[in-house]
Amino acid sequence: MARPDRTQLKDDYLSRLQQLRQELPKSFHPKLDQIIPKFPDLFAEKWPLVPNHVDLLENNIHVDTATGKIVGICDWRGAEVSPFGMSIGGVEIMLGTLTTSGDFWRYHANHEELRDHFWGRFYHHLGGASDEDKRRIEIARLAGLFLVNGFQNGKPATEKSENLGFLGAVLQYGTQPPTYVSPL
Repeated sequence: MARPDRTQLKDDYLSRLQQLRQELPKSFHPKLDQIIPKFPDLFAEKWPLVPNHVDLLENNIHVDTATGKIVGICDWRGAEVSPFGMSIGGVEIMLGTLTTSGDFWRYHANHEELRDHFWGRFYHHLGGASDEDKRRIEIARLAGLFLVNGFQNGKPATEKSENLGFLGAVLQYGTQPPTYVSPL
C-alpha cells in the first residue's frame, strides 16, 4: 500500500467534502461547516497517515462467539492510507440497525453506554490523548463518515438514500453529547 502525498490527499478529500457541502441537503451543512476548516489539521506532519478500512461493516468483523473478542477484520480491498481516525465512524454500525420504516437507521437502546465504553477503551489502549488529539480524531471520524456515506455511486447521495439516513442518525445521536472529545 503506497503512502500518498499528503497535499494531494488533503486536496482530494477537501474537494469531495466541499462538493458534499454544495449538494447535500441543508441539514448537513452545519456539521460540514465545522469539519471543513479544521480538516487540514489532519495533514500536519505529526498526525499519522495509516491504513484505514473504509468499509467497516458488521459482516467484515469476525468475532469469537465464545469470548466476544474480535479475531479478524476482512474485506481490505478498499483500504486506503489516510489520516488516523478516518474509519473510526464504522463503530456506529455496531450500535444500531437498518430499518425499513423510512428512517433507515435506529440505534439500539443502550447505544450511548456502548459508545462511551468504546471511547473509554479506545483512549485507554491509545495510551491517553491530548484534547487536541481528541479533536483531530473527531474531525477525522466525522469526515470519514461523510466521505463514506455522503456519496452514492460516485455522486452526492440523495435525501431519500439509506446512506444519508444513517449519516443523519449518526449526526443526531452519535455525537451528543461528545463526552469523549473536546468541542470542534
